[in-house]
Amino acid sequence: MNNDLFAGMLGLCRKAGKISVGHDESKLSVKNKKAFLCILSSDSSKRLQKEFETFCSQSGTALVTVEYTMEQFLYIIGSKAAVITVNDENLSKKLMTYREVNI
Repeated sequence: MNNDLFAGMLGLCRKAGKISVGHDESKLSVKNKKAFLCILSSDSSKRLQKEFETFCSQSGTALVTVEYTMEQFLYIIGSKAAVITVNDENLSKKLMTYREVNI
C-alpha cells in the first residue's frame, strides 16, 4: 500500500464530508447501506473486527484493515477512531487502488 497516497485520499474524503467516524456513525452508515468501504485500524479490538465483518458481509460493504493505528487516524482525519466508513462510491474505489486487497 502506498501510505502517503492512501492517507492523502482519506484526508480528502474527510474534507469532502464523505466519511463516518467511530463505531456508532460507521455502524449506522453500513446498516443503512450508505457506506461503500469500511476501514478498521490495526489496533482495533477483535470484538469490533468481528462485529464489522458481520455487518459488512450482510450489507455487501467492502472491509479492509489498514496498518494505521487509531492515533495515526487522528493526524490523518482529525479524529481518533478504530473504524471509519467512506460513504462515496468513487472515493472508495480510488482508495482501494492504493490498497492491494481482495474484496
